Amino acid sequence: MQTQTIKTELLINGKKVIIGHQFLEDIVRDIPDIKENQEVFNSLVLSDNPDVREYLTRVDNLSKKSVHILLKDTNQEVVDGVLLNSDLAKLISEEALLKIIDTDNTKLLMTIASNIDDYVKCDLCKIVKILANHKSASVRYNLVRYWSSHSVPVKILKQLSKDKDIDVAKAAIDALEKKDNLTLDIFYRYLK
Repeated sequence: MQTQTIKTELLINGKKVIIGHQFLEDIVRDIPDIKENQEVFNSLVLSDNPDVREYLTRVDNLSKKSVHILLKDTNQEVVDGVLLNSDLAKLISEEALLKIIDTDNTKLLMTIASNIDDYVKCDLCKIVKILANHKSASVRYNLVRYWSSHSVPVKILKQLSKDKDIDVAKAAIDALEKKDNLTLDIFYRYLK
């Protein structure tokens, strides 16, 4: 990802004020997170200041292009921030997500696993299968620790319930039990 120094100017009653990078870091937090400011955000994602780029991962009104620029960032915290933002995750293509998975960065894979339901543009069955078979127990655990995930099928939960890592296995067993209880609750409500 190629960054650039962002030229920031401040005019007060027609008088220019000299400002530095710290001002940009501070002011970016006060730019309203509205669609009308998307063009400004599109410029700021190219900032050579990693704090500015990281802050932008909290903005919900980024363009698809900006999201994909941030996903290629060399700063792991920036990429992780995009993956954590459920509004931005909806804009991530399967190709982009698979590229991140191919980096084998455990922290990023844990984030993807924890937020698996957010990546609506992806074949989640494919992604879940990859993560369920990952060598890191932390990645597998993050896939099942939130029992409410709709993207982790029973077949994968059963596979992980036999995982060699006890924490993964227990979380998968708990998720299976909760899914069974939920199914029973729905069944009994239907009978009433």
